[in-house]
Amino acid sequence: MNFCRRVIWLGDLNFRINLSYEKTHELIARKEWQRLLENDQLSNEMRKGNVFEGWSEGDLCFPPTYKYELDSENYIGDDSESGKRRPAWCDRVIWKGKGMKLLSYRRNEIKLSDHRPVTATLLAEVEVLSPWKLQRALALTYAEIQSH
Repeated sequence: MNFCRRVIWLGDLNFRINLSYEKTHELIARKEWQRLLENDQLSNEMRKGNVFEGWSEGDLCFPPTYKYELDSENYIGDDSESGKRRPAWCDRVIWKGKGMKLLSYRRNEIKLSDHRPVTATLLAEVEVLSPWKLQRALALTYAEIQSH
């Protein structure tokens, strides 16, 4: 992807939080996102330069997005019958390229899946090509070719 000036990568990247079930739930209950983030696999691997080197992500200031019971506020694993799956920020938006500024990064409370979707609003500088200037440049170039 090095040939692209800007890339936005989004979806279920499937990275997890390296904490116990109990500790993860304790930090979620206290909304200690920074402490959870310190144990987030993607953040740690990006910081080390092992994955997505040179890419950016907004601050994760929302609860983990996975794994929920359908149409519920409960994480799967909150019920002893369903096992103990740890919540995680599996769903991410990351980007690479110059001239990009994050305006918002949030999770959405849509309950149709075992994930909560995330959205990012990015402002991107783009090159605007004037059709008139392009035509003029091409005409000059063509004239130069004809003169040789």
